[in-house]
Amino acid sequence: MIGENVKFKDYCDEIYTATVVDIFSDKFDDVKWMIIGDGEMSRPHYWSKKTNTYRPVKDKDMDTVFLEVESSRGKTEFIALEEVIT
Repeated sequence: MIGENVKFKDYCDEIYTATVVDIFSDKFDDVKWMIIGDGEMSRPHYWSKKTNTYRPVKDKDMDTVFLEVESSRGKTEFIALEEVIT
């Protein structure tokens, strides 16, 4: 996911294209976008201190995950996962 171009809508419903720079969460300290198997489990994973492994973020916690994106002009924005179109 990091380094890929994504399209998203802003609060005015305008569509923009930007490059994903990083992934963050309000709830988890360390979040990565991981692809498990043949790509069907492509989703955010958080570092579990209890098991010392990366675990998939549960659906109820997906609203705490957001992306840092950079436009072609160098403008940085933070967007929620549900704002991503592609």
